[in-house]
Amino acid sequence: MASSTVWTCPTCKRVRRTIFCPQCGEERLRPNDLSARDVAAQMARGFSTIDGKLLRSFRSILTGPGTLTAAHVAGRRRAFIGPLAMFFIANALFVGVQSLTGTNILSTPLDSHLHHQDWSALAQAMVQDRLSATHQTLPTLSRAFDQAVIFNAKALMILMVLGFTPFLFLSFGTTERPAGAQAVFALHLYAFVLILLCVAVLIAAAELFAGGAGMRSPVVDVALSLISVMVCAGYIYAAIGAAYGATGGLRIAKALILTAIVAGLFVGYRFAIFVITLYSV
Repeated sequence: MASSTVWTCPTCKRVRRTIFCPQCGEERLRPNDLSARDVAAQMARGFSTIDGKLLRSFRSILTGPGTLTAAHVAGRRRAFIGPLAMFFIANALFVGVQSLTGTNILSTPLDSHLHHQDWSALAQAMVQDRLSATHQTLPTLSRAFDQAVIFNAKALMILMVLGFTPFLFLSFGTTERPAGAQAVFALHLYAFVLILLCVAVLIAAAELFAGGAGMRSPVVDVALSLISVMVCAGYIYAAIGAAYGATGGLRIAKALILTAIVAGLFVGYRFAIFVITLYSV
């Protein structure tokens, strides 16, 4: 874009006649640069751009399963935030909702690992080895573990994305799409899953506020888990159609298998967080 004003690019030190430097992209300073009014205008433009992209991205995730992945793979990216940023924003929202409601649905205390999980026998052996190596007592280890596991469970959600992506390669690796498309789909899917978990936590908190037991109630826990799995199955069915062009009976089969994998990874995640936390405290 041409300009009648001649200016010197502060980065390239060359005289330019365009608004933007063609070599480095620097913009010509405005007459009132960094004045209070100019700074306010820049901030307003910045926030409106971010908000617009964010709202557009979340609207696509919630109302058009798979369409955001399809748009990203096709190169239509300027109007949306990136898939990794999308995931981390959804993760931050999930962490915030858990903190607000005092609910930690993915962190399990050490006592539960030792006595109430499918891997309790293995956990007992691992904990005994850890106690021998660190010369701690079980109560001391338990206190440190129960504090650290809450943070780890919230901070390491990306592990589930990494665990899910290879299954997408197995399901859709032969399609004519770049390898990174699988990671993009996984990030978008887990952004939706995190939002779905936020809704489940808020419903449980509302039930608790109304006088119930919240997530401590087996009925509430099982009901919300089943509903979440069914919603996730429907979402994956729609998403693989839009993102991969899956159709017919094979689409149904793949949707059910991928849903089972998502559910299974939550169990695997609990065990992974147990191992990570155990050897970091």
